[in-house]
Amino acid sequence: MTRTFIRWPVRLVLLMCLSASAVALEGTLVVANRGGGSISLIDLETRLEVARLPIGPIIPHEVAVSPDGRFVLTGEYGPESEHGQHVVLIDLVKAEIVGRIDLGPNSRPHTALFHPDGRHALATMQDSDQIALIDLEQMEVVRTYPTGGREGHMVRVSPDGSRAYVSSRLGDGTLSVIFLDEDRPPVVIETGPGAEGLSVSPDGSEVWVANRQEQSISVVDTESLEVIARIDSNPYAGRVEISPDGEYAVAPNGGGGGEPVPQMLRLFDVDDHEMISEIPLREDGQPGTGNFGVMIHEGIAFVSEPGRGTIRLYALDNFGESPPDVLASAHEGPDGLAWSPLRVGVMNRN
Repeated sequence: MTRTFIRWPVRLVLLMCLSASAVALEGTLVVANRGGGSISLIDLETRLEVARLPIGPIIPHEVAVSPDGRFVLTGEYGPESEHGQHVVLIDLVKAEIVGRIDLGPNSRPHTALFHPDGRHALATMQDSDQIALIDLEQMEVVRTYPTGGREGHMVRVSPDGSRAYVSSRLGDGTLSVIFLDEDRPPVVIETGPGAEGLSVSPDGSEVWVANRQEQSISVVDTESLEVIARIDSNPYAGRVEISPDGEYAVAPNGGGGGEPVPQMLRLFDVDDHEMISEIPLREDGQPGTGNFGVMIHEGIAFVSEPGRGTIRLYALDNFGESPPDVLASAHEGPDGLAWSPLRVGVMNRN
């Protein structure tokens, strides 16, 4: 098992003197460090990085936590020069790498997540336009499904576990609906160029897709399997996240292809499909480049910026009325984020 613990003072620069806008949180924030090829486990009660697990030079971009909070998944995505082919399973409480599941050549898993049953996982195989169904007890791929799209980048699963939704960036930009329990081809829905970020509403009725190259977010009805709304977004908005209560959605935007653009965080009303407000993601308000990761927990939008090495917290109930709470700075390229209610074992008091 590979395990690396960070001795205090930690390498990660964490702000221990909380500002007036700081929020009290519990559990563990899991961070994919695309700059360093590792996974960080940050204890939210103490705001300390208590473990950093090296994944390797085939860098991870995304992370996911199991339904019980115990395990973490990430994928070996890798740079353009070296595509990965493994999904990595981590025991969060022990802060140990449990093992690696080989998806085979021409896979390049960008997104891996747990099925609601806790035993299985799904992972994109971007280079072969498939997704893999993984048995985590056997640590092997038990089935693959074609997506019908081109370059499937991200995957989400319906609340009941019967469907997978995959966004594909190339061509017209599509959302694929994959029926995990049925022997039928996927339904492929054109959403817009650069379809990338996606989020499923908690009740499973809608899927929101961020079309990175079209400045739009498509809302897909999961019953009719049609686009029922198209919402304006900022340039190169590559992520969108719906809050667990289904009330809000947030979408950050970066600069694509090195082109500087004004970088904003937008807040949407999910029911009305309308923007509520937006705030700049840079203190100076100047255009910038690079991407952002986003996650919502307890009414807080966690926003990571790999280029500047920051993780900031934005309260949704007073969005834009106070400056963000800076959880981390000078970090190692933080990208994908996930939350667990559990703590790393060394932080438990019992």
